[in-house]
Amino acid sequence: MQDDNQNEIAVAEEKQQLSIFKSVYYQMNAKPDSMSKAYSRKIIIDKDDIVELNNRVCEKINLNYEDDGFITSVTVDLKDRRVIVFKCWEEFIQHSWVETSSIMSISIQWNFNIRIPGYDLPQRHNLVVKLTNGLRPEEMLNLIFSGKIEDFDEVELNTFPVVARVDFIQALLGEELLNIVGEWVRGRKQNTASKNVVLLLMKKYRKRIAQYFEYVSFIMTFILTVGINTYYIRGLNIDKLSDLSMTEFNNLLILLATSVMVIFLLKKIFEKLAENVYDKLSEYGRVFIFNITRGDKNLQDKINSSDNNSGKMILVKFVFSLIFNIGCGIITSLIC
Repeated sequence: MQDDNQNEIAVAEEKQQLSIFKSVYYQMNAKPDSMSKAYSRKIIIDKDDIVELNNRVCEKINLNYEDDGFITSVTVDLKDRRVIVFKCWEEFIQHSWVETSSIMSISIQWNFNIRIPGYDLPQRHNLVVKLTNGLRPEEMLNLIFSGKIEDFDEVELNTFPVVARVDFIQALLGEELLNIVGEWVRGRKQNTASKNVVLLLMKKYRKRIAQYFEYVSFIMTFILTVGINTYYIRGLNIDKLSDLSMTEFNNLLILLATSVMVIFLLKKIFEKLAENVYDKLSEYGRVFIFNITRGDKNLQDKINSSDNNSGKMILVKFVFSLIFNIGCGIITSLIC
C-alpha cells in the first residue's frame, strides 16, 4: 500500500515537472507573427530623419514596455557595391558619411525583448525598416508571400522607397510599430522637384509613345515611298511592262531596290529611336531618396540635370516626328 502511494506521488511530481517544462518551453519559444507594409510616398531622407525614426521607435518601446534587452543595427549598401554594417546605433551616429559613392539602400533593424501580458518570460520582437529607391514587382511579390525584406538590392526607382516588417507576439504592438513608421514617412520632406506635366503624361503612356515613334513614322515612310514609285511609273506613260525600254526597266529596278533598302534602314532607325524615347521617358522624373553622403548630393544634382536634358530632347524628337509624318502625308497627297 505504501509503495502504491509512493508511486502515485512520483507520478504526480513527474507530471508537475513536465507541466512546468512545457510552460517554460512555450514561454521561451512562442512563435511570432509577422506584418509587412510598403510606403510609396516620394520623400527625401537625410541622417537626421533616420535619427528621428530611431527615437520614435525607442520611445514607444521604453514608454509602454519593460525593456529586457535591446539592440539596433544598421546596414548600408552603397552603389560601388560596398556594404557598411553598424552593429550598434552608436557606430551609425559616429560615422562621418564622407563617402563619394551614393547609397542604394539602408536597412535598420531593432531587436528587443519585452514583457507582455500572458507571458512570464520576455519575448523577442523584431522591427526592420528598409529604405530604398523602390521595389521591383517581383520583389513586392516576394515581400507579400514571404515577408522578407532584408535582402532586397538593385531596386528600381520611384515605387516603394520605404518598407517595414515587424515580427511580434502581441498584434497590438506590431500594429503600433508599423503606425510609427507610417507617421514618420508622412512627416518627411517630400521631393518637390518641378517636372514637366506633358512629359510626366508621356511617361505614363511611354509604351504607346514609343510605338508611335516606331510604327506611325514607318507607315508614313512606306506610304511616301509607294507614292514616289507610283509617281515615277505613271510618268513613264506606258500601258504594259512590255512597253518599257531596257534603260527604263533598269531604272525601275534601281528605284524599287533603293526603296526597299531605304525602308529597311529607316525601320531600324525608327526602332532605335523608339527604344531611346522609351528609356528616356522611363528615367524621367525618377526620385533618389537619400541625401546623406557626398555621392548622394552629387547624384541629386545629376538627376535634375539629366531630367532637363532628357525632357528637351524628347520634346524636340516628338515635334520633329510630327513634322516628318505630316510632311510625308503632304508630299504623298501632292504627287499621287
